[in-house]
Amino acid sequence: MNDHPPPSIGYKFGPYHADTVGLELRKSGIRIRLQPKPFQVLAVLLGRAGQAVSREELKKLLWAPDIFVDFDHGLNTAVNKIREALSDSAEEPRYIETLPNGYRFISEVSEQFGQPSVASASLPSSLRSAGADPKRAISWRRRYLGAGVGLACLIAVVFLAFRIPRKVFGVSPAIQSVAVLPLKNLSGDPSQEYFSDSMTDELITQLAKISSLKVSSAASVVRYRNSSASASEISRDLKVDAFVTGGVVRTGDKIRVSAQLVDARTDRHIWAEDYQGDLRDIIVLQNDIATAIAHSVQAKIAPPNASTASLPRQVDPRAYDAYIRGRGYWFRSKTANAAPGDLEKSGELFKQAIQYDPAYAPGYSGLANYYGLMAGDGLIPVKEGWRQSEEASRKALALDSGLAEAHCALASKMLFYDWDWPGAEREIQRGLELDTHYAELHNLYSHLLAYTGRFDQSIAEARRAADLDPLGERFAVQRALRFSCRYDLFLTEVAVIFVQDPARIHEERAWVYRAKRQHPEEVSETDQQLRIEGCIPCADSLSRAYSQTGYPGWLREKLKQLDAKSIAKAKTFEHAELYAAMGNTDMAMQYLNQGYREHTEPLLRLQLTPAYDDMRTDPRFQELIHRIGLPQ
Repeated sequence: MNDHPPPSIGYKFGPYHADTVGLELRKSGIRIRLQPKPFQVLAVLLGRAGQAVSREELKKLLWAPDIFVDFDHGLNTAVNKIREALSDSAEEPRYIETLPNGYRFISEVSEQFGQPSVASASLPSSLRSAGADPKRAISWRRRYLGAGVGLACLIAVVFLAFRIPRKVFGVSPAIQSVAVLPLKNLSGDPSQEYFSDSMTDELITQLAKISSLKVSSAASVVRYRNSSASASEISRDLKVDAFVTGGVVRTGDKIRVSAQLVDARTDRHIWAEDYQGDLRDIIVLQNDIATAIAHSVQAKIAPPNASTASLPRQVDPRAYDAYIRGRGYWFRSKTANAAPGDLEKSGELFKQAIQYDPAYAPGYSGLANYYGLMAGDGLIPVKEGWRQSEEASRKALALDSGLAEAHCALASKMLFYDWDWPGAEREIQRGLELDTHYAELHNLYSHLLAYTGRFDQSIAEARRAADLDPLGERFAVQRALRFSCRYDLFLTEVAVIFVQDPARIHEERAWVYRAKRQHPEEVSETDQQLRIEGCIPCADSLSRAYSQTGYPGWLREKLKQLDAKSIAKAKTFEHAELYAAMGNTDMAMQYLNQGYREHTEPLLRLQLTPAYDDMRTDPRFQELIHRIGLPQ
């Protein structure tokens, strides 16, 4: 006798059916759109129909403790969304009753048991037997023989499926672009949210490796995590023809992944699949899923490039967990949503990943990025930070030479600290060969091209980076335009990028007027910037200085205010620029030489900074440029 009944996969109440696998709510067979978070709340209430569920219980079940949100507002909104979907009301409830500190589902509910109704693919035997006989040995050698097709098979099949004629899927014209919407966390455990996010990122990364298919970046799709946007809205906002959606269930070290491909223009489902396996075999599982989908559409794919293909290996689940959590903090630290301590947490988790699995290459590449950014921002000693970054990146490449992320980290060290232009460009090109859709590499290449005077190429690479990752690389284009001194285009881009930050817009305008030596306009823009920022005394002091002693007096007052700051890195180069503007070349060179001794990154921008135009014929300045290796 089976002592464990099959899990509940849905609830029926009145004319409604809630599918807890597909996260769908239907009324008399017609789908009713309900966002993931309200659906999760509804699922909890349905699972405890007739019982009181406190707000605190819902918070613990459905809101992760390390995610900073307004819980009360979020829960109230979720319940209102549910009532709207069920045509229910708080005053005369038919389904959800409001209690003093919680809710209760009051309608009669019946559960539906069994396996999901989604048609499964013809899975490889390794997946069909997963969980059936835990003692059955797995032949890793046999599995590795098929691993060459890798997760690229999944992507290649999707790519080919997009181009199958209209008579097969009823889609016209051919699909040229796709977005992978955030996979839903169906585990019932909010702390596993990061895992479904990491699976989303991985699928995006692999899809992007098909160069002819445009794939929206993770930063672009994150807004749809709890969105009820329609297919047409997604198509319009992301400018894609199709999207992949689905969910991940993780229970211990067991994983089940469901996915479906939807034509964004017609809201037509093209295919749906359901897979399961072990977390330890996550990389092999991804290969098996790819092969299964390839079989399901009878696609033929070319073998991967033998020079870049690597065999999948088992991964310690703890190492994988630590790495993807660290990567989550790392990426968030680069966005406007960054929280204090994100960067530091990423470093701690990358170190944990290596401790759990010393042969796990991504852990080292993550650590290399962490040390590089810490050193570049002056948060740790520059020399030691970059040394540790190079050590970690070379270790990652020794374990897996096909990691574009590790090539990017090594190139960053060569560029920003070694000033090794050929070496940095070589590593960047190698990384782009491995992953042409890696936005950070394109941004890094844009820096190198600007430093070496190739401005048109620099702008093109910056646009490519921003197109691939609009949030993570949102400053790339305006920076490249600034470096090339294309002021009109620069200010147009600034107005778009900083539309929510008027103080920054005035600051950038002031920089342009300083470069053009339009001093009254520079003074006016700076005054507006400071007043918006709330620094009224600073603005007043500068205003008095300008009215009494003109622009030279204004510069002296700025220098006085700068002396009151405590950020040494800012002092070095801001002092140099102010002294250069005041015509004091000796003091400007003193600060620039200090920057050279510290090997800090702003020194690479000497040839791109108009403030030093009057110093360029000075032999000391020319000699400094020669020591750095910048083009003269």
